[in-house]
Amino acid sequence: MTIEVHDMSLLWCTFLLMNKIKLNIVTTTIVVICCILVVIGGVFFQYIDEGLESQQIGKHSDIVRMTTDDISQLKTGDLIFRKGYGMISQWVSVYLERGPFDLTHAGIVIVLPSGVFVAHALSSKQQHIDGVILQPIEQFLQSSYPDKLLIARWTNYRPEMDELLLSSINAYIHHKIPFDKEADYDNSDALYCNEMIVNLWINELGLISSPKSSAEKKYLFHNLSVLYNTSQTEIIFSTFQP
Repeated sequence: MTIEVHDMSLLWCTFLLMNKIKLNIVTTTIVVICCILVVIGGVFFQYIDEGLESQQIGKHSDIVRMTTDDISQLKTGDLIFRKGYGMISQWVSVYLERGPFDLTHAGIVIVLPSGVFVAHALSSKQQHIDGVILQPIEQFLQSSYPDKLLIARWTNYRPEMDELLLSSINAYIHHKIPFDKEADYDNSDALYCNEMIVNLWINELGLISSPKSSAEKKYLFHNLSVLYNTSQTEIIFSTFQP
């Protein structure tokens, strides 16, 4: 009788174990399928979004955002802000930007003998861009709503900072620092647009003081307005209606 009970117990345990294994296999399979669908959905969404963005860029390509004279007034270290096209930019505008202007992206003006450029962190499959780039300002402007463009100048930025700023940006480009799709400002191995600027302004140029709390840090890295709406900045160009 004792042997029979043990046998029954063993069979029962084996039955439960096999069903648990089957359940784990099914559960794992479902999780894997869901992850694959999420990845495919994300890629498809980005493809559709960038397609719509390209259409909007083409639609407004004949509209002049800045004249040649406007561009000639710019200096290295000026910060340029735009509202980009597409659903992702719209989402950023509605849920993340807390400033007085409807803006979603930022870069740093770099004036070189060969022309005026914008250093910024960008991710675009259609343009084959992922990370920090130095882009002719004319190309940067084409991706902006014509009436949602702003340029700010930091009053404590000095011309002698130009060399350090350019060398730091070139280092980002040389090391192929990718775009920070996770928006993780605690990790500098990847950078999104204002994360790049804030890091340079704090760590390289000393134009912004290091945040003293996690809440202050989050506000600093997740809010474009801290880069144009302060006592240390002046707006030198804007296409926004007064």
